[in-house]
This record gives sequence, structure tokens and C-alpha cells, in this order.
Amino acid sequence: MISFIKGTVAYKGFGDVVIENNGIGYDVCVSSFCYNTLGEVGHEVMMPTYLHVREDELSLFGFASTFEKEVFLKLLLVNGVGPKMAINILSGVSAQDLSFAIATQNASILKGIKGVGTKIRERILLELKEKIDALSHLEEVDIKTHEINESQVYAQVNSVLLDWGVSSMEAQNVLNRVFTTTDTVETLLAKCFKELGK
Repeated sequence: MISFIKGTVAYKGFGDVVIENNGIGYDVCVSSFCYNTLGEVGHEVMMPTYLHVREDELSLFGFASTFEKEVFLKLLLVNGVGPKMAINILSGVSAQDLSFAIATQNASILKGIKGVGTKIRERILLELKEKIDALSHLEEVDIKTHEINESQVYAQVNSVLLDWGVSSMEAQNVLNRVFTTTDTVETLLAKCFKELGK
């Protein structure tokens, strides 16, 4: 098992990055939140990882934090959720938001994530309700003061753009042009739609 990788960001594509370590480039599938924390190409990182092994494939998944990795591993316990769906879920909703949704049994936070239907949403809430408490030593979920941070705004708007039929590359390009740290979901969406002429 490769539990983490330390190296230099050699390439960044939305959802897919390459980390160079001792002359070897590791292709890592990441969530949008992890992508946003990596910095630019050339930046040094130490990334928690999970190696998924199949007969015909080895896939490496990377995370923004140990907490995101632990939530990912919990998602894999849900019937019908594989690693690609799990990373897709964590691109549409942050690990913190997902924990919040499970703790409050709030399925609405999971709506709008591509490939995640009603049955999967219900299974996630039901099957992880007891397990999510075990993550409290890594990240405390405060229901009363829960707020959406910058990376969550970025990822939520990216998800909406994809739902509107904007390609991943085009969505990433427009977000990178107009995103500022003071944006809310509403203001960022408005700027993106204006930029796209929608």
C-alpha cells in the first residue's frame, strides 16, 4: 500500500495530476478540493494516497488531507460505491460537507453530483451514519457554525457548470480566470455565466 507520496507537482489537469518523486512521475486521481490545494506546477507536496488494485489496473488516488482520505475510505464501504465514484462525490461535496450531511441525514447536499442517484445517496446516509463518528478525532463537524470555504465554493460551481453541459476543461479555464477568494457560490456562478455568455 502506498500511504502517501512526497514530491513535486509535475502536471495539473482537472481531476488528474502527476507528482514527480526521484525521477518517477506518479499519475494520481484527485478530487477538485485536492486539486485546488496543490499549488502550481513545481510546488512541493506531501499527499495522502490510496492504491486501488485490480487484475488489469493499478489506480492511485490522492487527497488534500488525511481526513479527506478517511472519508473516501468510508465511502468505499457503501454498497455500489467504487473509488472513482467516491472521488467524484468528493469533487462535488467536500469531505467536511459530506460528514455534515451524514451527521444530519441531509440528502440535499448530495443532490446534483453526476452519477450519484437517489439509491446511492440513501445508502451513503444510512450505511455511514454510525461510522462517520469515528472520524471526529481527525476533523470536528460543527453543525451550528458550518460554513462553506473557498475550495467548496469553487467545486460546487464547477459541478453546476458541468451539469449545464460545460466541458471540464472549459469549466476549469473560466473558473481559474474569474475566481476570487471572496466569491460566494452565487457571485461566482454569475461571473462564470457572464464569461461564458450564458
